[in-house]
Amino acid sequence: MNFDTRGLRVMVAEHDRAVLEMLQIRLDTAGFNTCTARDGLLALETLKTYRPSALLIDLRLPGLNGFEVLKLINPRGTRLPFQVLVMARDLGAEDIQQALALGAADCIAKPFSGADVLERLVRLLRRPLNTPRPKRPLYV
Repeated sequence: MNFDTRGLRVMVAEHDRAVLEMLQIRLDTAGFNTCTARDGLLALETLKTYRPSALLIDLRLPGLNGFEVLKLINPRGTRLPFQVLVMARDLGAEDIQQALALGAADCIAKPFSGADVLERLVRLLRRPLNTPRPKRPLYV
């Protein structure tokens, strides 16, 4: 990876402890400052004070699901001040369309490897926030 991650903050909102720990270790090792949340309510509260460069969010969070969190932080579906990578086990076309409409930049289906997520995240962070989002996610 030829990308300077120092100082870049990433928030991971994931309900599965094993996936959350794998992502946190992978991101910390790559040099990111990582913050985590295991449910939608905590993710929403954390986003009030933690300003990430990127948010990795699972759609199946307890409390508030990933869609609900995105609706609350982006009620008009405008551009967010950070990149969003949506994660889900059974990621369908409707899920992808809804995620993109709510401000997500890309979606990734589970199961995935830490290397896959890191590659997507770096690709998103290299893209300026003010560039138009693709009609479809970069990869599914």
